[in-house]
Amino acid sequence: MRSLWYDEGMRAIYIPLCLAALGSAVACGPAKPADSPSHDSDTSSESSGASSSHAATPPPAPPPQDPATASGGTAYDKEAVETVLKRAAIQVKANCGAATGEDGKATGPWGKTTATVTLGHNGHSRGATVPAPYEGKPVAKCIAQAFAILIFPPFAGGDTPIDWPVEVVAPAGAP
Repeated sequence: MRSLWYDEGMRAIYIPLCLAALGSAVACGPAKPADSPSHDSDTSSESSGASSSHAATPPPAPPPQDPATASGGTAYDKEAVETVLKRAAIQVKANCGAATGEDGKATGPWGKTTATVTLGHNGHSRGATVPAPYEGKPVAKCIAQAFAILIFPPFAGGDTPIDWPVEVVAPAGAP
């Protein structure tokens, strides 16, 4: 007679259940005894002058607020955001100069400009804009796409616009 453990259909059920039970036992740790009112009436430790181990402890103090956010400064992780913005700027420099219009030709403009990137408080960028003469050109669309997919640590507060320098390099053989 075969055991249920070796039955292929049952093994698929028992193994995940056992692993889940084991995982919850490990994650939860040992059981804590519940405090009871009768335990407080135990005077054996109080009569010897020892303090009760069940004294109420005050809740922990809230973490100190970052001085930058308290004074109206940046609420985001500046180092992490700058790293992500630098990577996007490298992508712009390497690729956006060759952005082509409907005629298939790279028309520029090329050079240095500033992209205004809106950082979403949820950790995803909300888009980017570039000023004239780039605005409305294939180069501007390329820049906006490079900054549209950024992911960084979420932060408290509202969406935050940041001006970031970018360089659009003319492709080889451009007019």
